[in-house]
Amino acid sequence: MKVTKTYFMVMVSDMDRALAFYQAAFGLKLRYASSEWSELGGPDAVVALHSGRVDGPADIGLGFEVPDLEEACAAVEAAGGEVVKSPSSREDEGIRLAIVSDPEDNRLSLAQPVGS
Repeated sequence: MKVTKTYFMVMVSDMDRALAFYQAAFGLKLRYASSEWSELGGPDAVVALHSGRVDGPADIGLGFEVPDLEEACAAVEAAGGEVVKSPSSREDEGIRLAIVSDPEDNRLSLAQPVGS
């Protein structure tokens, strides 16, 4: 078997709002857009948005490593998201971690490496 693309799918109810958020908050580049399926490219992965999201918070398992956690949290809020859990140290993991949500209430993590 040969894998030709790897992507992480996020269920959304408002495609235009979700596209705007992920582009503004994380600088992801639009690769393809439709009302049912859209793809945004990051440095090493594709985030695919799929229509059909149901109401309520959802921990989606998506995470972004960032060089400045406070700046990333501010970008999330400026793009219409919310900081659900403020940055905190995870000394055993060598990171600082924040939990944020997009405007669809999909929860994801932001991590900043610390030390070495």
